[in-house]
Amino acid sequence: MEMSYVSTTSTYNNVTAATLRPSNHSVPIYVLVVTILSCLLSLIGIICIFVSYYAIASVRNYIRKLLLCLTIANLLDVIGIIIGLARYILLEYTDVSNQHEQESCTLHSFITSFAPCSSFFWTVLIAVYIQVQVLKPRWVDNMSNKRATVTYHVMSWGIPGITCIVGLYFDVFGDTEDIFTGPWCWIRTSLPRKTAILWMFLTVKGWEILSYIILAEVLVYVVYKKYILPTCMKKRRTPFAELFGQNTQVNVSEGLRPEDKNFVYVWLIFYVLRFGGTFRFLMHIIKEPTDGVMINTDRAMMVWQAFGDTAQAFGNFIFLCVFDKSIRQHYCSKHINNISDDHVAARSEALVNSGFTSTESLPA
Repeated sequence: MEMSYVSTTSTYNNVTAATLRPSNHSVPIYVLVVTILSCLLSLIGIICIFVSYYAIASVRNYIRKLLLCLTIANLLDVIGIIIGLARYILLEYTDVSNQHEQESCTLHSFITSFAPCSSFFWTVLIAVYIQVQVLKPRWVDNMSNKRATVTYHVMSWGIPGITCIVGLYFDVFGDTEDIFTGPWCWIRTSLPRKTAILWMFLTVKGWEILSYIILAEVLVYVVYKKYILPTCMKKRRTPFAELFGQNTQVNVSEGLRPEDKNFVYVWLIFYVLRFGGTFRFLMHIIKEPTDGVMINTDRAMMVWQAFGDTAQAFGNFIFLCVFDKSIRQHYCSKHINNISDDHVAARSEALVNSGFTSTESLPA
C-alpha cells in the first residue's frame, strides 16, 4: 500500500522550507528493509573476508592486511548503523519508551562518523599502494615496513578519532531528522545551518569528497591514462592483462598476486556505493527539495544511501573473495575432499556391514 504524503512546513536552522513528509513515519518502511539487508550482507562479507585471510596462507600479503583494516572500519560502521536502526524502530514503531534516546543517538552518530572516515583513509591507502606497486616498485619496501604500518594506523584511526572527539566536545552529534541520512543520527540539524554543514564536512563528507579526488587521480590518470593504456594500445592487450600478466613489461614487485588485480574494483565499489549519500548531501545543502521531482529523487537516493553506506564490505567480499581464483580453488577443493572422504567412509561402513574382514580382499 502506497504511503500517503502530506505537505508540511518545517523549520530547519532558522530557515523555513515547505517539505513533503510521510503522514506516519518520516523514513519509508522499504528504506528500513534495505538498510537491514545491507547490514546483513556486509556482516556476511566481513566474516568471509576474515575467514579467508586466516584460512588461506597464500593470500596473506600486505595488501590483504590493509583490506583487513578496511574491513574492521566497515564492521564498526555496520554496528553503528544497526544501533541507529534499532533506536529508530523502537521510537517510531513501538510504544517502548527509551530513557536514553539522546545518548544512543549520540553514540551511534559518533560511530557512524568515525568508521566511514576511517574507511576512506584505508581505501585511499590501498589505492596508493597499488599505484606504487605499478609505477614505483622500488618504493614498496618503504611503504610496507613496520614504521609505515604504524603511520597508517595512526593516520587512519587517529585523524577520524580526534575529529569526532572534538565534535563530541562541541555537542554536534544528534538527530538529523533523516534530512541528510537514513534511519540513523549524524550531525544535529538543530544547529545553525552553516555550523551543521561545516561539521558534516569535517566528520565525513569532506574526507569522502577528498577520497573521490585522490582515487580518481590514482585510477584514471596515473595507472591507466599515463602508463597502462598506452602500452595496451601498442600490444592490443587489456589493462588488467598488461598490469598483472606474466609476460608484462610493467615492473610489479612480488608483493602482489595475479588475483590482486581485483583490488582495482575497491575504488569502483567505493564510488558506486557512496554516490547516493553524496548526491543527497549536495542536493540538500544547495537547495531543500520542495517540488515533486526533487522529492522523488531524494527518496530514490535515500534508498541508494541506505544500501550503499554500509555495503562496502559486501562489495569487497564479492570482488576480492568470490572472484579470487585462489580462494575459490581452496574452498572448492576442500568441498570435493570432504565429499570424497564421506564417500570413502560410507563405502567402508557398507563393506563392514556386508561381512567383509580385513583379511578378505576388497572389491576394486
